[in-house]
Amino acid sequence: MTTKDALAQQKSLRIGLIYNLKRKTPAVEDDSEAEFDSPATVGAIAKALEGLGHSVELFEARDNLPGKLAEGTIDIAFNIAEGSGGRSREAVVPALLDLYDIEYTGSDATTLSLTLDKSLAKRIVAQAGLKTAPFILMFTGKERLPKDLTFPVVCKPNAEGSSKGIFAKSVANNTDELRQIVKSLIKRYSGGVLVESFLSGREFTVGLLGPNKKPKVLPPMEIVFLDKDNPTPIYTFEHKIADNQEVRYQAPADVDPKLKKKLETLASKSYQVLGCRDVSRIDIRLDAKGEPCFIECNPLPGLSPQWSDLCIIAGAAEISYDELIAHIVAPAIKRFHARKRS
Repeated sequence: MTTKDALAQQKSLRIGLIYNLKRKTPAVEDDSEAEFDSPATVGAIAKALEGLGHSVELFEARDNLPGKLAEGTIDIAFNIAEGSGGRSREAVVPALLDLYDIEYTGSDATTLSLTLDKSLAKRIVAQAGLKTAPFILMFTGKERLPKDLTFPVVCKPNAEGSSKGIFAKSVANNTDELRQIVKSLIKRYSGGVLVESFLSGREFTVGLLGPNKKPKVLPPMEIVFLDKDNPTPIYTFEHKIADNQEVRYQAPADVDPKLKKKLETLASKSYQVLGCRDVSRIDIRLDAKGEPCFIECNPLPGLSPQWSDLCIIAGAAEISYDELIAHIVAPAIKRFHARKRS
């Protein structure tokens, strides 16, 4: 019996779908809503949940959300809200749900705060003995560089998602270039700038589903860089907002069993040490020796059908969109019923 079939046999629940609505098309000049979800994505998730036999109530994450949650009209929440303002913005909705004692999908407020701050996530992963590139968090562009930070380096906003602030010109080959890029990013984004040594190997992203201790690891997807003349290719914001001829997605990735095992192990251990649950996507890149290194964790991965990385990964694993949504909501339903029995 599939997860979808099992859920369909359970009692219908009232599910609140909580989201931030995208009202304008993301662009390099204005990426303020790049992390938000389109009406089409919200509708697709709602339809999938209704297909499982549940009723769905839509909640846009705005200033009236606390009052609506206090009305007690839902049993559980399906949370995809990104929030706005500050490095703890993704934690706001889970914290509210905890306040009102409402079960919800995905990681809790602590994990969402931790993973949005890329430097904190890297510190936790490194302390657990997992490999990640040398880095420094900069707030002025004048900070002294650590000795283990080697050029070229990649500069990115420390507390943004959806590759916001990562452009083709985000790679610096020397100190002067680094400081110039950092200063430009500081003017546009809060939370500091993460500067990390460029990893010259292949890039992958791995989707995970289920409990923290033993997640289901989906087959890795590779981001294949097509411009062979570029010595420092990176996955940029421009790549994510439009079709282009610079990258393609190979799902599942064409990797040998040994590398596949290393990718899956790094993804699973990162998921565990960062406190993820239900769903996440871990980005990984190989170093010059071919060893996988943690880049970052996205515990609120995009769910746009046939477009978002996790949906592409699931499709390659022969998991339909409806089944993917069923996998994500299943643990929250289990926790809800466990609460009722206690």
